[in-house]
Amino acid sequence: MFGMPGILPPARLTRLAIFTLTGATALSVAACGSSSTTSNTAKPSTAAGPTSSAATSSPSASPNGKAWVSGMIASVSGDAIQVTQQTGNATVDFTPSTKITEVTPAQLTDVTAGSCVAVHPTQESAEAGGAITAQAVRVRPAVDGKCQEPNHPAGAPAKHRLVSGTVASVAGTTITVNGTDANGNSSQSNVTVTDTTKYSKQTATDAQALAQGKCVAAKGSKDGSGTLQAATITVQPADNGNCPQLGGRRHQH
Repeated sequence: MFGMPGILPPARLTRLAIFTLTGATALSVAACGSSSTTSNTAKPSTAAGPTSSAATSSPSASPNGKAWVSGMIASVSGDAIQVTQQTGNATVDFTPSTKITEVTPAQLTDVTAGSCVAVHPTQESAEAGGAITAQAVRVRPAVDGKCQEPNHPAGAPAKHRLVSGTVASVAGTTITVNGTDANGNSSQSNVTVTDTTKYSKQTATDAQALAQGKCVAAKGSKDGSGTLQAATITVQPADNGNCPQLGGRRHQH
């Protein structure tokens, strides 16, 4: 008549099983809810990461309405170049009509009569206003059969003025350059080179010369999105991880 000691009746055993199953289900739901909440909370910070770390900058503008970008190539994709500048990243677009030139190292023997040159004077000789001693000499291609003349904005410091024109002769350490002065008159300058003068040459090339790690100076116009639509691009090797200016001078800001 009586059950064995220690054995629960079937009804109580059923209620205990239901309670145990209900508790386990509640814990499982709570755990899932906690996991879902954590995941949803983490998503905004993950999405915001790349946006907050990518600094961008617009192309710089000049008084004549032209814009330019100058810095190191971070990447090239199709017809777009990503350029790293000290002020941030910029995008340069180019087309088959964009004129691309490359600057490579040169020497005095590359400077010959009839070639186009741009001479950057030493600061001392530029400020003295007399005899010119070259800090850097660049041999450049002619444009429409003519050598480009320097563009001296009004009030430009003397140390920023270049001597550009056609080489009339090279005799020893003296280069004679026929050009145009700031007033548009024909002029002739005798440039003295030294053992410390740096030489470079600029030649026409194509988009194959555009590669990550090289330096570019692009000029053109800025579109509505802030991208530079390049009319001209000059590319040259980096100098110990830095992008040089004319003749190898590093950018200084």
